[in-house]
Amino acid sequence: MLRGVSQTINATPVSNADLVREYQITVICLAADEVHIRTLLSNSMYAKPLSFQSLTSEDVPDQPDRLKVTATLKLHPKDQQKLEQIASRMSMEKSISSVSWTAKEAEPMME
Repeated sequence: MLRGVSQTINATPVSNADLVREYQITVICLAADEVHIRTLLSNSMYAKPLSFQSLTSEDVPDQPDRLKVTATLKLHPKDQQKLEQIASRMSMEKSISSVSWTAKEAEPMME
């Protein structure tokens, strides 16, 4: 009896309301402005609010004056516009030469 119930539960499709997607927003900026850019990104995440997972910085190969700052977050695909707003806002900064974002496959939300 329980086997039948578990098979039914596992076969039930997950609704779109229960999906989250991991996103990364990547910014290439002047190394001298790292603290400013990291602060803008983290403040933007909390202001929206978004599920902020991590914030990393690394050197850009062959460009010693540049850094790549990457923020990782999770959100429902319907909230993707918030991420686009952050990317748009970041692109207005003088020291930023590139802003991009990517999304991974949607996954069920953990309860």
